Amino acid sequence: MQDADESYALLPLDLEHLSKGALRVLAADPEVDRSLLEHILVQEKHDPELIRCLIRNPSLPDDAFETIGPHLTDELRQEIAARDKVLALVADGLMDPTKTPKGSGPQGSAAAGKKNLEARIQEMTIVGKIGLALKGPREARNILIRNPVKEVALTVVKNPKLTDSEVELYASSTNVCEGVHREIGKNREWCKNYNVVRSLVFNPKTPVGVSLEKMPFMKEKDLQFLSKSRNVPHAVRAAAKRLVAKKTRP
Repeated sequence: MQDADESYALLPLDLEHLSKGALRVLAADPEVDRSLLEHILVQEKHDPELIRCLIRNPSLPDDAFETIGPHLTDELRQEIAARDKVLALVADGLMDPTKTPKGSGPQGSAAAGKKNLEARIQEMTIVGKIGLALKGPREARNILIRNPVKEVALTVVKNPKLTDSEVELYASSTNVCEGVHREIGKNREWCKNYNVVRSLVFNPKTPVGVSLEKMPFMKEKDLQFLSKSRNVPHAVRAAAKRLVAKKTRP
């Protein structure tokens, strides 16, 4: 089991290529690293719904919103001013972007709930973890997808409750086993979503064979970026260069 405090490891460039849905999943998750939340805050400062997800995330301090003050509407400023009350509602389960459990206070309840869930999962047998991976809620899926036992992680992607935004997030994550990326790449329905394909190809942890298979479906501007990127394997960069040359050939 990985450390309870470990959050998703996403390259800085990944955020620019995630859909709004995937960004909202990150913005609402109290276990995501603060620096990543602040990056989302600045990048998505013109999106009121994403800002609201961040307002309701107890892991982001009040002063973080000062950096985007001039871009906020009066309504959002009022919500930030009343943030203590908003976080209390989140902690009491009366407001849902994070689905935090009830607790003594908004700052501690979300983290405590996540750690309690991780502790319970850690005590489970492999069979129990697989069962939870197949039928469990999002909070459990986000823990089990990073489980070092490959069979557990791969069962998560078979969960019928899995959302498109989760698939995009897992496709971008460098904290999951390569088998997860292979399974996502094999799923035709998921790969009809361009954001999923792009997330896979931009992820340096995706098996090269999966990335090369998806590259013919990439948009030219993304191929141009990949052809110069040092964050992807050499084979992917070289393939991108060939595809760009082919598309621009007179």
